[in-house]
Amino acid sequence: MMVAAALLPLLAMIGSGIDMGRGYVVQTRLQHACDAGVLAARKRLGTTAAVDDNVPDDVAAVGDRFFDVNFPDGDYGTEQRDFAMVLESDYAITGEASIEVPTTLMTIFGYSTLPVDVDCRAQITMSNTDIMMVLDTTGSMNWINQGDTLPRIDVLRATVKSFHAQMEANKAAGTRIRYGFVPYSTNVNVGYLLEPEWMVDEWQYNSRRAENTGHSAVNWRYRRDDVDLEFLENSDHQAMPIGGIPSAPFDVDVYFRGCVEERDTYEISDYDNVDLERALDLDIDRVPDPENPATQWRPMLNELSFIREVRQNGYGSFTPGNVNSPHDFVNAHWSGFSACPSSAAMLGEMDAAQVATYVDNLEVRGSTYHDIGMIWGGRLLSQSGLFAAQNADASPGQPTTRHLIFLTDGETSPLDISYGTYGIEPLDRRRWRPTSAMSLTQTVENRFSYACQQVKNRNITVWVISFGTGANPVMQNCAGADRYFVAANANDLQDAFTNIANRMSELRMTD
Repeated sequence: MMVAAALLPLLAMIGSGIDMGRGYVVQTRLQHACDAGVLAARKRLGTTAAVDDNVPDDVAAVGDRFFDVNFPDGDYGTEQRDFAMVLESDYAITGEASIEVPTTLMTIFGYSTLPVDVDCRAQITMSNTDIMMVLDTTGSMNWINQGDTLPRIDVLRATVKSFHAQMEANKAAGTRIRYGFVPYSTNVNVGYLLEPEWMVDEWQYNSRRAENTGHSAVNWRYRRDDVDLEFLENSDHQAMPIGGIPSAPFDVDVYFRGCVEERDTYEISDYDNVDLERALDLDIDRVPDPENPATQWRPMLNELSFIREVRQNGYGSFTPGNVNSPHDFVNAHWSGFSACPSSAAMLGEMDAAQVATYVDNLEVRGSTYHDIGMIWGGRLLSQSGLFAAQNADASPGQPTTRHLIFLTDGETSPLDISYGTYGIEPLDRRRWRPTSAMSLTQTVENRFSYACQQVKNRNITVWVISFGTGANPVMQNCAGADRYFVAANANDLQDAFTNIANRMSELRMTD
């Protein structure tokens, strides 16, 4: 009788152990299925939730499919399987899964099923991230792409704002995301970001002076003139009067607008063996030596720069030597050949209003010199160069990922008559001359490719978008096929930036 009395509780213990063990196995598998479902759904949703604030049907279908694969209906003899997902206010996707597990021995005691419930949560978050956007702001950005209603520059403005919203909405607490901008065209506007000792105290410009001939007619002496740059210390950045205006021997005010001429370089014929002791412009991390003007930058002074001996009517030719003439040769500023884009912006945390203010004020003008955009994008993003202190990781043990997004709307199209980053190229001949084996376009593209590799060598991920134009092999080789996008219109551009945002992010399970 004692043994018989003990059998009932013993049977209950054994039965509960078997059924609970089975329930634990089912719970583990159900948790895996729930996790797989929300992870797949969140990945499919990407960063667009920050803009759209909804879960499309195709996203839910992906999550359900992954849940079904990992826990088929009726698996382990289970019943009443249920799985539901919700988009939370922080754009995480949460899920709840439930199942009923039929019991074996426990049915004797009135328990025919064992309920099992799990929950799960998936979120896309950003690690500490620095993003430098190098944006083509040449004149063609005012064109309208086929199928669009707004000019390219307006489409770009809207897309950058959307990209910023996506990145910020998926940023976890304590995460640092910084943004920087380098608008480029004929040159870049970085002068106000540089330390004073990084600029030369004196430089030669292709200027002119009126000569006193003793007659009423004016004769001009065109040549490279040394200019003392002490005036840059003045708040209004006006030069002391110098030279003359194009039509009379009167003094002219000269302004520094922020664009700079590059430091020393040379005409490169072999880009597999570039001498960075000579090509200082391509050594993107080199910090200038205040005692060595070759390593320093030079302010662009547009009003001083005359293109000898090209006349206002278009006749003439480039003459590197000195010229005395009564004719008015083309002045870079008054003739519109010295476009200076909007000021670049160093890395910094920016809210939506700050980003909107910046991109809405981008000015569009000038020709397409891709190389200088890539060079300065790398300089402003590198953690080992000019701005190493500002670009350091947020804190030890929390590395920063670095990305450069390069957007252009056209092929390389330099204009030899322009006064740009390397002076007036047919006159100054620092990296190219009209008799060079390479064209000016080839020179710009080779330097772009070399600079791109220098950027990637610093563990910076480069993304390139060709907007409103066909595929460019030079651009694709820079980024690589998987990070190069061709966007024909506004929708394509939005898709490209969303793709980039998704791939910058980290998908993970959260509590």
